[in-house]
Amino acid sequence: MYIRKEIRNFIEKMPKEIKTPKHWRKFVNSQNIAYNLIIRSGKEAICTNCGKHFSIKKQDGYIYGYKDICPFCNNKYEVRRSNLKNYSFLYDLAIVDNIDNKLILRYFEVRRTYISSIKKFKDSIVEYARIVPEFDIELVNDRFFKYLSVERVYHTRKIKKWRVYTGMYGLGQYYRRIYLDNIDEKTKGTIYEYAPLKEAVEYLKNYKVDFLKLLEKAKYPSFELLMKMKLYKLALDNPNKFNIKGNFEKRFGVSKKYYNFMVRNNISSEELEILKMINKPNIKLIRKLYKISNESVYELEKVNKYINLIQFEEYRRSQKRFSIYSYLDYIRNLEKLEVPLTKKMLMPENFKEAHDISVSKVKLIVDDSKVLNKKINERYKELSKNIYSNDVFIIRPAKNLEDLRDEANQQNNCVYKNYSESYAFGETDIYFLRELENPKKSLVTIEVNNKRIRQKEQKNHGNLSETQTKILNYWEENIINKVA
Repeated sequence: MYIRKEIRNFIEKMPKEIKTPKHWRKFVNSQNIAYNLIIRSGKEAICTNCGKHFSIKKQDGYIYGYKDICPFCNNKYEVRRSNLKNYSFLYDLAIVDNIDNKLILRYFEVRRTYISSIKKFKDSIVEYARIVPEFDIELVNDRFFKYLSVERVYHTRKIKKWRVYTGMYGLGQYYRRIYLDNIDEKTKGTIYEYAPLKEAVEYLKNYKVDFLKLLEKAKYPSFELLMKMKLYKLALDNPNKFNIKGNFEKRFGVSKKYYNFMVRNNISSEELEILKMINKPNIKLIRKLYKISNESVYELEKVNKYINLIQFEEYRRSQKRFSIYSYLDYIRNLEKLEVPLTKKMLMPENFKEAHDISVSKVKLIVDDSKVLNKKINERYKELSKNIYSNDVFIIRPAKNLEDLRDEANQQNNCVYKNYSESYAFGETDIYFLRELENPKKSLVTIEVNNKRIRQKEQKNHGNLSETQTKILNYWEENIINKVA
């Protein structure tokens, strides 16, 4: 495996062993509390956490996984018999450190082993891995080894060397908690110096935090701003979305008068999008709308084009057997039938009856191939502005029903059977990628939705070539997203 020179130099200069922070042992002990047992002998028991003896209800034999609460420390632990000889817990902790102004994440494995003679646990703590986010590398030392398919950590020898981890899968985010006492000191001089990482980890309860993902978010200046504004969910969701210069309204899309409301309810990105649509600081309504949309802001945006969402929620409550999907399906049917979208049509007195009638009427149109062909031809003319070609390929929309049928036959796919109607009525866009020298031979069938490629299929789900992928990526970014 080739390793860049800067990484090799970094590893060579990196200390094999680094001191642990001042209160590290106290931190480990605070985590050890969760890893204990209640050892019983008859009706008597001892808690390995607090060392206190107490009476326990007699169990008929040992039940695997049975737990009880220690009446002294009030912690719940698994109950094991007094003849227990060997028992160990394994868990990981992490430390943030700084080497050559590069932030590193250090992994430690804690092995807690039960000693039957003293009815207590003893710990062995070893560092075995380091992650350097700026270099995007994972390092492991000679205490970490692979035996057959199992990865293990030695607890018996000193570190001799570090190497780049080359396992099939990443080391993952398995540590229980991160030591935070010195995190502000350790980030000095790094690209994360001003990022409020400690506050972010504490907000996330410092439990199995995906620290690497957090660092990806912390790179944006908006992360620091959002955390300071106490808009924690926005900071930890997609801070790049708010990395915009300008006033409050330009950054968030709503008036600054809503700031206190946003902080009070720790608003999420999805809730903010709904707030923009209803322009009303009502968190119960916002969360209700999000729930009835099956947590899809995209579906609410589609509804909002036709009817005010506050009215939509009121109307929904007046109807039986109603869902946002059936409502959008009903609106699409009205558009297919070219029915004016008046208030009366958008909110019929009996929704189910109106929906069923619309389905029946649309079926008559779909069954008429002449009508469907006419619609598809209109769509071809509409989408012709997106036709693109280079020296090798051409991308064009489907022209008619026969065009879709031919594509389906060549590609052995369902584009004709499943997409003719939705393409005809503008619910999705269908394009073909072909060679200029052989324009009748199908290469790739493309579905575009909301100006993004949703599917790109070769025959029998084959892989696209590098050149095919490149032209489709260029076309998506520079043609369908640029044409007015």
